[in-house]
Amino acid sequence: MDAKYIIADSGGSSTNWGIVLTTNEVVFIQTDSLHPKYALSADFSLAALQSQFREMSVPLYFYGAGCSGELVQKQMHGLLMQLGFSEVYVFPDTLAACRALYGNKPGWVAILGTGSVLVEYDGSGITRRVGGYGSLIGDEGSGFYFGKLLVQYLLRTEKWEAAWIELFQSREWILSKLASPDAQKWISGLGAKTAEMDFRFLHEENAALFVKLYCLPIHDLKEISFIGTYGFEQKVVFTQVFENQSISVLKGIASPITDLVNYHQMYQY
Repeated sequence: MDAKYIIADSGGSSTNWGIVLTTNEVVFIQTDSLHPKYALSADFSLAALQSQFREMSVPLYFYGAGCSGELVQKQMHGLLMQLGFSEVYVFPDTLAACRALYGNKPGWVAILGTGSVLVEYDGSGITRRVGGYGSLIGDEGSGFYFGKLLVQYLLRTEKWEAAWIELFQSREWILSKLASPDAQKWISGLGAKTAEMDFRFLHEENAALFVKLYCLPIHDLKEISFIGTYGFEQKVVFTQVFENQSISVLKGIASPITDLVNYHQMYQY
């Protein structure tokens, strides 16, 4: 594969790669997550990726969740250089969102995926960050927080619908899932599993919490764009909640990779 450079966007569950060829065509592939909590662990293996990118000695522009700190960026740089790239540049995933949504123009970005955060972008870098406190004390407006609201609602509700019983079995079964090692991952995936059920009121509550806690205290926030699988799946809900507070939605996308590749091609970054 005759490539010029590669763009990667790594979240908590997967990594999307855009391989830009010398013809300017783009090949998209997906691999497992390269979040630092996995990639920098002692038992992580690079073998599959080394096979995937064998002999592709080109620059890599890597945007990753968990890569906002300078130390982690240096550690990820060292790890990714082992894959054989000629150069590696490591950025936080929040910058990927901003570049994908705004290019070199300023704006506010809500990241509404497994977690949530609100950032202000000046067209070059992130100048302000609101939220992003993680699942233990924050993440309102995220897929995880919806799952949390849903579980709380189910445990409080006496009379269950048949569809709930089919998916969740019983309160005791839910409590056993909450006590399991994969509880957080399970909660994060409940939005997709209940997509055909009528829990709009919980999605609305979730969106309203994000706007109330993170957006409304910023008095000059009048326009916003958002990114993330959960936010995109609930685009109608989030758009309505934003607009009810006189915040116009400019754009909403599920993943940055396509627009991020376009950014690099346009600005030759």
